[in-house]
Amino acid sequence: MSKKLICFDLDNTLILSDRSHMEAYNYALRKMGYKMWEHAKLVRLFGRPKFEIAKLLTEGESTEEICELLKLHHSHLVRKTYRYAKKVNGVEEMLNIIKNKYNIAVLSNTRHKDINYLLKGSGLSSRYFKLIVGSDEVKHSKPYPDEIIKVEKLLKHKPEYMIGDSIYDLMAAKHAKVKSIGVLTGHYSKKSLLEYNPVAVLKSVAELPEFLGV
Repeated sequence: MSKKLICFDLDNTLILSDRSHMEAYNYALRKMGYKMWEHAKLVRLFGRPKFEIAKLLTEGESTEEICELLKLHHSHLVRKTYRYAKKVNGVEEMLNIIKNKYNIAVLSNTRHKDINYLLKGSGLSSRYFKLIVGSDEVKHSKPYPDEIIKVEKLLKHKPEYMIGDSIYDLMAAKHAKVKSIGVLTGHYSKKSLLEYNPVAVLKSVAELPEFLGV
């Protein structure tokens, strides 16, 4: 019997990466002469497409400014701040349990290279994942369904679930006609996640094996 397919978001779903991204964005803002953002205000933007975040940070100055900010964020993250990423508690135990029944894919609004560095920084091995798709490998990142559709085409199997911490993960799942599961390890409340009709909202991915019955 072939394995089913399950998709995960990365940031604040499998790993905790707020500090990695926050310090990289503020480094970029400082280098470009913009005012740095406070932690509480900046992390509320996380989960959105990176271009949208950079547009808000630069107040929509210009496409060139937005792209420069993202370039500086990327370079600082892979050079330094990826080291601040940490695994969500229980994530490895969860992956070891479900890997016998599911092929596992990671879909992120972060570039593929950044994903690799963040996994390295957190100590979470990429060996768990059948496929990793970054935002630079699709035309539109979440909340568009492009990443889910790409995984489906490459692995020739429709995902059973898309799991993430943000409304953008759940929106992408809905657009791709895939069931979603929300987790509360990010910056979105249970109430806000439930507005997008996930089949469940869990405290973290550590509760997933029990939910799936594996």
